Amino acid sequence: MLNYFKKMRQEKKAYRLYRKRIAALPSEYQQTMEALEKYLWNWAKGDGMMALLISILEMFEAAAADGIPVQAVVGEDIAAFADNLLREYPEETWMDKQRQKLRDTYHK
Repeated sequence: MLNYFKKMRQEKKAYRLYRKRIAALPSEYQQTMEALEKYLWNWAKGDGMMALLISILEMFEAAAADGIPVQAVVGEDIAAFADNLLREYPEETWMDKQRQKLRDTYHK
């Protein structure tokens, strides 16, 4: 039980740091990051998705530091950008979990 609370504290601390980093981005990057976060969490299942979000944040931080507009990073269609990320990490989605449950049930 003690490990559970310790892990929860560490996760909260990491999440607060993540939020501060988003707040430090230029406004168009902040808005895009928040929109992506909301969308991706609709399909997410856990810690892996947080790692994906941090990767996106790092990409945005580097692009912002180089003066690259956010549209050049995500392209014309932000939904396609997000869906491509989800395709790269199918193991982090609820859909993949449901597919595996179906497979497991069928093979029993």
